[in-house]
Amino acid sequence: MKKNIFKVQVIITLLILIIFQSNAQDIQYVRKQLDRLCSPEFYGRAYYKKGDNLAAAYLSDQFKGHGLRSFEKDYFQHYSFNVNSLEEVSVKINDKKLKFGKDFMMNPSSGSLSGSFKPLLIDATLMKNPGRLLDAIEQAGKNIVVIIDYLGLNNPELYHFVKSLALDGKLGIAGLIEVYPKTPIGRVGRKYLPVPHIQLNREAMPSFINKVEINVKNKYYDNYPTSNVIGYIPGQSDKYIVFTAHYDMCGSFGEGNYFPGASDNGSGTAMVLDLARHFATGEKPYYSVAFMLFSGEERGLMGSTNYVNNPLFPLDKIKLEINLDMVGTGQDGVILFNGIQRPLEAAIVQSINEKKHYMKNVEYRMGTANSDHWPFHKKEVPAIFFLTKGRSAGVHNIYDTVDKLPLYGYENLFKLIIDLTKELQKQEVGR
Repeated sequence: MKKNIFKVQVIITLLILIIFQSNAQDIQYVRKQLDRLCSPEFYGRAYYKKGDNLAAAYLSDQFKGHGLRSFEKDYFQHYSFNVNSLEEVSVKINDKKLKFGKDFMMNPSSGSLSGSFKPLLIDATLMKNPGRLLDAIEQAGKNIVVIIDYLGLNNPELYHFVKSLALDGKLGIAGLIEVYPKTPIGRVGRKYLPVPHIQLNREAMPSFINKVEINVKNKYYDNYPTSNVIGYIPGQSDKYIVFTAHYDMCGSFGEGNYFPGASDNGSGTAMVLDLARHFATGEKPYYSVAFMLFSGEERGLMGSTNYVNNPLFPLDKIKLEINLDMVGTGQDGVILFNGIQRPLEAAIVQSINEKKHYMKNVEYRMGTANSDHWPFHKKEVPAIFFLTKGRSAGVHNIYDTVDKLPLYGYENLFKLIIDLTKELQKQEVGR
């Protein structure tokens, strides 16, 4: 009798360990994908050294490894757009090299400039006296670098006018250093400025500046070639559940100055890969399932917009598009964008969460053009967007690294999404 009890205990223990290991392997898989996607190998997954193209090739290999089918000859949907890429960025003040992302950020639309300059400081006192301001600029000579500091100036219109003169390269201005209360976040260049625009953290600004050394080189593309990565698993129905995420980030502003993009949006990309693996290894799903990883989101929803304008199957066959963007936290719950516009799906999500307590809470918000669900929604495709709430290292900065991403609610959000697809099936076919 004791022997049988012992055997039962051993079996139970082994089953627990197997279940635990399975869950651990899921997170291990996600961490592995994040480590790869956020590594310097892909240069921040944007335009410097074609990092987005390198990432797309890797993602295509992952789709192939999971056995996904492609709608065309391969998983790529090629298209192009205009974008500015910063190929070199280095700034010194008084012979001290500034740290990119900590001491300063670059306006991504910056133009090129190299050299050593004695800068002209345009502060509140000078801006309040237009005559003195113009005299100071004229006396500084040609190809001058100006430092604009708004501290003490309570006149936003005047400040923006002076700033616009500098950004337009007027009055012989060749470069602009603008003082900020803290380092701004990084973005993607949608246009080309005739001058470099350095955004300086006030804490990195010495009391006296004698010399600045700038080396900024840009490359502007009228038609930068990029790709969405798209695969699918055929189901019993010709209706589709579509999982989407953008894999691009701000890239690199020159060698080494890169944005890892773990939260935004390595996390969503990894979850789409994880969902692909889940559906590929299970029984044939009821709905066909498509997996779409978009480029160009940070440029302005370019990849998803291109897709809905050039769909690979009829948009009216989409039962629901589920977009995943910044899903690596979750300590404070999850936000469901388009939850107000999509009350049916929102009610299902809420009902599942109330029964199974996956997330701390589900907050509904109106949909906006803040991620790749929006172009689908504008085409009247049922679309929702999950974004987790909780502390992380931030986004669009150099600190958004894998080691700082908690993945606190990752597994439970994954389960919630799977349950949502099952409930949609149940409501449609009763099983």
